[in-house]
Amino acid sequence: MSAKAWASEPDHKQTGWPAGVPFIIGNEGCERFSFYGMKSILQIHLTALFVLQGIGNEVLAEEHAQELVHLFIAGVYAFPMIGALVADRLWGKYNTILWLSLVYCAGHGVLAVSEDTVGGMYLGLALIAIGSGGIKPCVSANVGDQFGRSNWHLVTKVFQAFYFIINFGSFFATLMIPWLKQEYGASVAFGIPGVLMFIATIIFWAGRNKFIHIPPKPAGRLGVYDALSSSLLFMGFIGLPMFFTDILSITALLATMAISIIAGFAIFNRRQSIEQDDGFLAVTIYAVRNLLSGENKRLIAVADQPEDQHDLRRNWLFCSAREKFGQEVTEGPVAVLRIISVFFLVSVFWALFDQHSSSWIRQAKRMDLHVALLNIDLLPSQIAALNPLMVMILIPINNFFIYPAMEKLGLALTPLRKMTIGMFMAAVAFAAVALIQMQVDASQETGVLVPVAWQVLPYFIMTQAEVMVSITGLEFAYTQAPRRMKSTIMGFWLLTVALGSKLVIIVTQMPDMGLTKFFWVFAVLMAAAAMLFGLRARFYTGKDYSQ
Repeated sequence: MSAKAWASEPDHKQTGWPAGVPFIIGNEGCERFSFYGMKSILQIHLTALFVLQGIGNEVLAEEHAQELVHLFIAGVYAFPMIGALVADRLWGKYNTILWLSLVYCAGHGVLAVSEDTVGGMYLGLALIAIGSGGIKPCVSANVGDQFGRSNWHLVTKVFQAFYFIINFGSFFATLMIPWLKQEYGASVAFGIPGVLMFIATIIFWAGRNKFIHIPPKPAGRLGVYDALSSSLLFMGFIGLPMFFTDILSITALLATMAISIIAGFAIFNRRQSIEQDDGFLAVTIYAVRNLLSGENKRLIAVADQPEDQHDLRRNWLFCSAREKFGQEVTEGPVAVLRIISVFFLVSVFWALFDQHSSSWIRQAKRMDLHVALLNIDLLPSQIAALNPLMVMILIPINNFFIYPAMEKLGLALTPLRKMTIGMFMAAVAFAAVALIQMQVDASQETGVLVPVAWQVLPYFIMTQAEVMVSITGLEFAYTQAPRRMKSTIMGFWLLTVALGSKLVIIVTQMPDMGLTKFFWVFAVLMAAAAMLFGLRARFYTGKDYSQ
């Protein structure tokens, strides 16, 4: 079947599962095994590598490794913005996923052959960040694209299945890859995830004739202009500041940002001179210009009060854009800004969550890793397997018992209310891990190590928080996005993860930041963010966009 024959619309009469879903789920399971397997050994491997390179003592090497781990995570979750732009504007989701998956595979290959060099690690991680990050918003949006009106009620279930398979792959990878590293070395431990990523790519390619292929708009030359200008502007305003390190001076950073922004606007203006765009950037710039000129104020004064609360004729920022581009087109940028205003504070949650790949491993290294109940000695990196295992257990428990029970008690669990509760639970988890760290510090004097089983409690609390924040947020971001901007919205949702890792890097670099103080800082930050998120969620008015 040629690409021209691929279906671009779901069958709105179909009530069952779309044919492409098994290929997407299978692809995601293998890809997540590769990603989490590789990530599970990063903190330990980089620490050892930095010690060999003579970068300070063990603690300094640990902190430097933690910074690099979170810089990598920031890259993985920042590049989705560019991947989303390329998918929506130029290549489409299928081609973006396929080609960047090959970049992803190349990154694993570099890690497998250059694991004992700092430069090789940087190159491999950069390729994985581009590949994994680039496909990330497209995969989850591609799931939703498969559903039409008659089977739209299955979207909630498919996102739950999607999240389950992610954790299924993560669980086995987090147990297996650290063991492979200890028994067979880092080359094998980094190579096996690369094999799984290649299998994931093959599975995805095999489903090409089953998928709904939503075509990119506008594609062609205009699509190149759109993707390039938007990517340059994103790097100028967000990407470069996020990845700023001591390698660049502040002057060099500001100069590079300015060049990127100027080039982005130049390409954007060139594109507009050929054919005026009606995307997020064009509509927002038009709206801002009319706000500053006073045109918006004039339009609001003469406009009738609309009956529909979502009608933008009297919107303070977008009323002029609504008049020029129409209601449907203008809703796209409005939805983006509305969701950003809600999800910005979720960045703090991700700052806490991703630390089971770094600071929680650092804590585990200082604990008694013997589990008497099972009579086994665990590796510090393997403790993180508790997270995906608990996710797989908690998803059905929440859906069939906890959520229905709370509904019966009269507590309406809206998506944003679930997320608020989850964010407060994350603060509790870090308070628990801070208390544990106080005992770990005290044990250094007595010589009696704290059992690693103590970490089970904070892992349980944090995982319950994840189920309430991450799964709900993923579905909420998709349903709140107009069809033509679903990948872009997913990019913004994932950007909150990147901002969270940037926050970890900033706090790690603060002086006198021992682990106990480090954990307490994040517990307080999370509690404050949860309160602010709950206030914003209370006044949020959204709109559900089905196919």
